[in-house]
Amino acid sequence: MRKTFSALAVAALMALPGLSTAPAQAQVVTLGSTATGGTSQIGRSIAAAVSEYSPLQMRPQEMANTADYMPLVNIGEIDFGISNVVQLWYAHHGLGMSAGTPMSELRNVASLMPFRAGFIVPADSEVESIEDLAGMRVPGFEEGTLGYHVTLAYLANGGLDYDDVVEVPVPNFPRMWDSFREGSTDVTIVVVGSATNIELDQTLDGVRFISFTDDEERLEAMQEWLPQMYFGQVDADAGIPGIDEPTNIKVYDYTLFAPESVPDDLVYEVTKSLYENEENLLATGPVWTGFTAEGMSRDVDVPFHPGAIRFYEEAGAWNR
Repeated sequence: MRKTFSALAVAALMALPGLSTAPAQAQVVTLGSTATGGTSQIGRSIAAAVSEYSPLQMRPQEMANTADYMPLVNIGEIDFGISNVVQLWYAHHGLGMSAGTPMSELRNVASLMPFRAGFIVPADSEVESIEDLAGMRVPGFEEGTLGYHVTLAYLANGGLDYDDVVEVPVPNFPRMWDSFREGSTDVTIVVVGSATNIELDQTLDGVRFISFTDDEERLEAMQEWLPQMYFGQVDADAGIPGIDEPTNIKVYDYTLFAPESVPDDLVYEVTKSLYENEENLLATGPVWTGFTAEGMSRDVDVPFHPGAIRFYEEAGAWNR
């Protein structure tokens, strides 16, 4: 991801009327996030909003993968974390990619935006469908990782798995994007409208999203790997690089979470700062498309932190 884009994302928030630097004596809280990609953009925007609109100073703790910081949040070494709902659900319940290692202390704080992603290929690629990836070079992740689940879910949309493609080993998402830039893979995963999406489009003189087939059978095949995902459609007029016609993409919600051990008052303030600044967060970039304050208390089958519940009840947004 280009550093200038992430800086612009925060700058867009910080440049709005009435903003200034956080108080010098503000209590510091930490946020687990990634160093690149859409998760990084979301994390930096959240940290900027919390630092500006609450008594707290939030500092991102950026790592290569969500799986690197999620256990640290569970034991309270990092105060907050962000991830897609699939990872949070698996982690809390000790299933799927977290089988045998439940992170039962994790509590949901907020359901954020619908997280939209898909496979992209170079614009001049002959690949037109997921089925066309048979025999092509596809990033191969370690079994049980998020990348492994996402890749197999995407391939399942075309009735494929790793046996049907040429697997190119990659350790994480940043290395996956490097492989795509270098031409050692024919396809890669990106978040719709993310800085990585924009950068790869510029670097490779154009990219193109592969549209998923959105029937019930294909959805069920994908949900074997990504529970709670669903399909969405992005139109050509959305201004997303790589989408020149209506395109079906994968969607699941993104979440902000914290361990039960974080004091209620801190979680309350973080929740409040996001809830009351919907417009500012939406202004940070297209990755926030679909975020609403009203949707923050949406149930994702992971218990909410008591501090978040207290705020939602006061705001009239808790309907349990």
